[in-house]
Amino acid sequence: MVFWSKSGQLITKLMIVVTSVALLITMVMVVLNVGGRGLFGSPILAAVEIVGLAGVFLISFAIGFTEKERSHIVVRMLLSRLPKRIQSLFAIFTFFLSLCAVALLVWGGFLEGWELATTPGATTYVLHLERAPFAFVWVAGCIVIGGFLLHHLLEVLVEVRKK
Repeated sequence: MVFWSKSGQLITKLMIVVTSVALLITMVMVVLNVGGRGLFGSPILAAVEIVGLAGVFLISFAIGFTEKERSHIVVRMLLSRLPKRIQSLFAIFTFFLSLCAVALLVWGGFLEGWELATTPGATTYVLHLERAPFAFVWVAGCIVIGGFLLHHLLEVLVEVRKK
């Protein structure tokens, strides 16, 4: 269990660094693009593409971090009135459903990434960067989310078993 805890902390730190760099790139590009458009009458040529590519890192890892911290919006108004056992069953069902959705995202993202990797000329429009690595970054982010979802599901299952 210590190994998983340490690796979870390492993954979290890596996600925070990558997400922070992506956010910084996004902010700088937007400011420079708006400033260039206002001051010089000409925007940065690939600003939209760079912000979009940075968004792949930003969103895929930020969602994983949010799941790790359990910071997603949860509506507990109805569930709080039910017995703890039923609340746990709803939590198990929700985590299982979320894991199924993430598994579909991983599978679809992997297929898309594989297709982009094997298709010649699958590049971005302005910078002509290969698109496949960005698809696989998305898949990695989904795998991280799935790992944290699985961890939370196992916690709920252990809690139910203790009762």
